[in-house]
Amino acid sequence: MPSRRPVPVLVVRTAAFAIVALLGAYVALRRIGRTTRITDEITYVNTGWDYVHGVVTANLEHPPTAKYLFGLAQLMTGQGVLGPRVVVAVGGLVVGLVLFLLLRRPVGYWGALAAAGLWWLTPRGNGPTWYDVASGVPARIDRIALLDPVMTCFAVVAVAAAWQWMVAASDGRSSRWWWAALAGAALALSATSKVSTAVLVLPLLLLPVLFRRWRDLALGGVLAAGVGTVVAALLYLPVGGLDAIGYMVRFQTAHDTTGHLVTVLGRDYLVAPWWTGLLWAVQGIGWPLAVVLGLGVLAALVVRPDRLVVFLALCLGVLVVFYSTSAVALPHYYYAWMPFVVALAAVGGTRLARLRPPLTAVAVALVLTVAVVPVGQLVVAVSQARATGYAVLGGALADHGYRGGSILFVGAARQTYSTAFRAEGRMQGTDGRFVAIVEDTDPRFPMTTGVAAVLRDHPHAFDAFRVDQLRVWVVRSGAVEARGDAVRLVP
Repeated sequence: MPSRRPVPVLVVRTAAFAIVALLGAYVALRRIGRTTRITDEITYVNTGWDYVHGVVTANLEHPPTAKYLFGLAQLMTGQGVLGPRVVVAVGGLVVGLVLFLLLRRPVGYWGALAAAGLWWLTPRGNGPTWYDVASGVPARIDRIALLDPVMTCFAVVAVAAAWQWMVAASDGRSSRWWWAALAGAALALSATSKVSTAVLVLPLLLLPVLFRRWRDLALGGVLAAGVGTVVAALLYLPVGGLDAIGYMVRFQTAHDTTGHLVTVLGRDYLVAPWWTGLLWAVQGIGWPLAVVLGLGVLAALVVRPDRLVVFLALCLGVLVVFYSTSAVALPHYYYAWMPFVVALAAVGGTRLARLRPPLTAVAVALVLTVAVVPVGQLVVAVSQARATGYAVLGGALADHGYRGGSILFVGAARQTYSTAFRAEGRMQGTDGRFVAIVEDTDPRFPMTTGVAAVLRDHPHAFDAFRVDQLRVWVVRSGAVEARGDAVRLVP
């Protein structure tokens, strides 16, 4: 019998890349328009719509670029969150592709594909219950229209372009200056989406020092800075230029001084502990993946670390320090540094696998299998994505006899319920008559004894039911009247 011809390496590689990329696209885009809108998302989406229609007065506490993109997307898909969410999801896919292209030469094809796969297929949730569809927590941060994923996408492009600039310069290629210009432009696009990644200027300036190319530091640095400044100026012109920048600086300085109320491990903080971002990261990706990535980063730092590892570690370090020293820490902020964690883990895992094969290769493969669980949870969560909580509360209220009137919200901040109930919603502590009471799970706003007493003493006066995480009581007849601390049932 004739021997079988081996399958060409190119075919195997292409098939593997296609499978990983298609599954990544599924995770990024499947049912992306169906999930519940969140408060900040609505602000940015509406602001983007205003910007492309010439109204540039809203949300100037943040830079404009991501909101321009959100507005342009809505011109193509219609007003709403769908277009902006697609922008964010495509940005997430671009990050994985850039990681693949960045690492293909230093660590080889399979190490680069591992980086892309770890980025495309793993969770980065906006809280610890992202895999529970009924919780209303987004399955992944880059499936909702926030500024941070857009900022991060451009930041990764800037870092990759800067690295390519230095590699090209070391090889004596004349095209290297284009990479410097691209790095400057991409960093400007990143920082004018959200200002946090401006701190990446430091590792980008240190990159030529790592290569000991002082001429490139002088000339390329000037070129990158010049291009970045021009791009940033052009992007800020429509919203007021220096006046808008001044307002943003004043607002963010005051915001960082006063802090932002968050609940961390059951305790309320106005100024979050320095380790809060690390906690959000572990909760958002899950313990199994945190172990996989942590071991990979450790391997990168101890197994033949080179300039690439130092550069990526610097990028990771400045972002972690920036977010850890800020008084404001929200559950999605860790997203900005995750590409560099993934890149370092892929580098470390690949080099460890090659250290003493086959023993180390088998060990790395076994560690990677741990990531199968969170990947599976993510795929299931995405495939079942649906509107939850406040997005479907209106229909549920109507089904239980609600025909309009004020609703008292308990266990919820105003910006949470106002996404769907701007006119009817009232926060606990407001005087008035209410025909329904809705309780959410925010521990900062517990139900008062007066409201709890009315619900306890008159159970038959209410039609009680649940909508995902919400508990709801609709008054069968009359209303609940609140006057200060006094709460009673009235005809």
